[in-house]
Amino acid sequence: MTGSWAPFGHTPEREPEAKRSGEDAPALSAAPAAHLDRRPRRALAVVTCMDSRLDPLRDLGLQRGDAMVLRNAGATLSEDVERSLRIAHEGLGVAEVWLVGHTDCAAHGGDDAQVRAALRDGVRRVHGTLPGFTVRTLVYDLATGRAEPVE
Repeated sequence: MTGSWAPFGHTPEREPEAKRSGEDAPALSAAPAAHLDRRPRRALAVVTCMDSRLDPLRDLGLQRGDAMVLRNAGATLSEDVERSLRIAHEGLGVAEVWLVGHTDCAAHGGDDAQVRAALRDGVRRVHGTLPGFTVRTLVYDLATGRAEPVE
């Protein structure tokens, strides 16, 4: 199957049905998480892109239980992300949010300047609608594997 979803461009052909059926899928991790507090250890929420090349915990030096992780196309601060941040803040003690974009983001047409602009807009939205948060913005560079602060 081929197709295109504007504004993201061409969608590559899907794998054959046999490969997608899960027959070759690795076993799921059986590591229990019940011992972890529902409140994140670092009182942190991370809003990042849904891009499959990102592993937010590993890429940002975090561990399971450190932060709430919210993934959204382009790491944009949509109404549903704002709602989740409000719940995390009011109900789970989250006091800091990291907005993390990345290079070569399809949601921003691969334009790194647009990624930075979207992160700055996210900061404005957090401060305007969710007072009480400390906000940090980062761009994860897929080529170098480093997250750099956005000025």
